[in-house]
Amino acid sequence: MKKFIAAIVAGVMLTATFATVLASSYVGNANSRKFHYADCSSVSKMNSANRVNFNTRDEAINAGYVPCKRCKP
Repeated sequence: MKKFIAAIVAGVMLTATFATVLASSYVGNANSRKFHYADCSSVSKMNSANRVNFNTRDEAINAGYVPCKRCKP
């Protein structure tokens, strides 16, 4: 039963994180200062503590972030 509850909690946390990423159009990495489309493969590899959400491309650029060379936002 404990494993079942742990699996449900983990699923809820993953869903909440995924929903947060999809809610914003762009996701920046506070370490690299690059920004990505929310569905870029680099975002899934990014430490969640380093994620910065942006609603627009201009917002990311004005904050000093540069576009990802993989997804080219």
